[in-house]
Amino acid sequence: MFNSVNLKQTDNETFIYIIDKHKDFKILQLTDLHLGFGFISRKKDKLALNAVTKIIHKAKPDMIVLTGDSIFPFLPKAGTLNNRKQAYKLMKFMDSFAIPYTLVFGNHDCEMGSTCNKEELAQIYKKGKYCIFTEGRKELTGVGNFFINLTGSDGNALLPLVMLDSNMYGEGGWFYSGFDRIHDDQVEWCMNRLNDLKKCNPDIKAMAFFHMPPAEFKEAYRKMKLGDKSVIYQHGSIAEKNEHFGISKFEGTFFNKAVENGVIKWMFCGHDHLNTLSLIYKGIQMTYGMSIDYLGYKDIDKSYIQRGGTLITRKADGQVTVNMVPLGAVVSTRVRGVNTPQNNEK
Repeated sequence: MFNSVNLKQTDNETFIYIIDKHKDFKILQLTDLHLGFGFISRKKDKLALNAVTKIIHKAKPDMIVLTGDSIFPFLPKAGTLNNRKQAYKLMKFMDSFAIPYTLVFGNHDCEMGSTCNKEELAQIYKKGKYCIFTEGRKELTGVGNFFINLTGSDGNALLPLVMLDSNMYGEGGWFYSGFDRIHDDQVEWCMNRLNDLKKCNPDIKAMAFFHMPPAEFKEAYRKMKLGDKSVIYQHGSIAEKNEHFGISKFEGTFFNKAVENGVIKWMFCGHDHLNTLSLIYKGIQMTYGMSIDYLGYKDIDKSYIQRGGTLITRKADGQVTVNMVPLGAVVSTRVRGVNTPQNNEK
């Protein structure tokens, strides 16, 4: 676990991290690294590790957030099911930057037949020299539901970071049962915690990090394409085949409860490796992080306009900006069928 005079763990679901509120604080979201660390994936793993290194050096973040599918214990692609070994290698790699980092699980970190479950992976990541992680309440669905409250030296919360496990697959147990979602017990827990923060500061604003997008992301995109001016385009595009969103087929309440609660103003996800879209809908900015993946999708190593990171900056004045940090010089900002400021420039 990261050891710093500025970091304190107050219980099994809360960290307090003191930052200088008079300076910019930069958070780099990295998602879907899909590191195999097996004999089949060596070449592509090297590309991914080099990409992460370049993006971190370019962004110079104060904290890094990995939003799932960091490792990929999938035998046909990686040549291994040993996600224990993968987790230790990922941890060693991330520790090498000497930058505090945290993470949530995706749907691929524990493939069927892999060595470790999420509870066991959690114990590994907690050993990371620069890792900030806890498994959270055992009675909640998922592993790794917790808060990192960015706080000023006066003890007042500046920007709570909500880390949530969006889980893996539905009741059938695996891929063909459909993607899962953030469950109702997690939502209730999260909103109660946010309500407690509101009591101390009615104007507090938070951001949430998880792996799979909420259904409302697709809803907002469709409304924007139909001309709904209440949906505000920020950056990026939808480049998955047939404009695909990898959302759950199970009904989820997280987004609507967050709108009702009013504290979460930013949501960051991954999962769909070719999507980089960021929209504001019902007062919440939903952002697909640029992905790293060279291994998970067929021929994705030949794609490039989606690859990079996402830089979230809390400015000294309290404002927050969200920007793409592409690995290369080109990104896609074209949304088919929609006039955005970027499209109009072309």
